[in-house]
Amino acid sequence: MTKPITIEEIYAGINPIPAMLSGKGKAKPAVDFKIEANAGISLTMRWRKPYAYNDWENEYQAIVGDDFAQCLGKAISFIKDLPTAEQAKLNHFMGKLGKLIDAGKDEGIAVDYLNPLIDSMKRLSENVITYNPAAKS
Repeated sequence: MTKPITIEEIYAGINPIPAMLSGKGKAKPAVDFKIEANAGISLTMRWRKPYAYNDWENEYQAIVGDDFAQCLGKAISFIKDLPTAEQAKLNHFMGKLGKLIDAGKDEGIAVDYLNPLIDSMKRLSENVITYNPAAKS
């Protein structure tokens, strides 16, 4: 049988997570750890949806595990795998640019106007593919 975990140990584990999410560009992050009778345990991370107009527009990531250590490990792995704040902004911009190009094509906008946008999208895509940030210690 494993040693029971204390509330202090739970706080020590989850308290750094909002700062880790902020470091990845997530706004107003919050973390909840939940123990549910007959259902198990979960750790939920929440942050404001990027470029949202309302404070209640949030994104979530729920982690389920057999114990607290497993939930915490999965949460930290999830955060480490998130793109950097800069990369997330670039991805968002590329998505908007792609939609703008598609809208232009749908509206029959002259190729002379669309080609510079398409060229920009190609250059951005190549930069994303070849992006290799230096390892941080």
